[in-house]
Amino acid sequence: MRHAYRTVSLGLLVLVALAVAGCGQELKKENEQLKAQAASLQKENVDLKGQATTLKADAEALKKQLAELNKQKQELEEKLKEAEAKATAKPGAKPPLRPKR
Repeated sequence: MRHAYRTVSLGLLVLVALAVAGCGQELKKENEQLKAQAASLQKENVDLKGQATTLKADAEALKKQLAELNKQKQELEEKLKEAEAKATAKPGAKPPLRPKR
């Protein structure tokens, strides 16, 4: 009985050792794949942060450009009003034609 118990125990021990060794290789392979995937995602994250920074800078430049264009538009509208006022102030002058909007 003792001999059979030892044999069964030794057999189970060998079986468990083989199973762990086989799973260990799979775990190592999966670990390497996950490390490669993590490195790829980190690189992609850095690239996306760079793109976001560039887009923010572009947006700020466009805001400044829009503000300048609005300022120019306002100045031109004021000049147009002054020109219209001068034209209507002259006796016998026809007011300028205004295009339809």
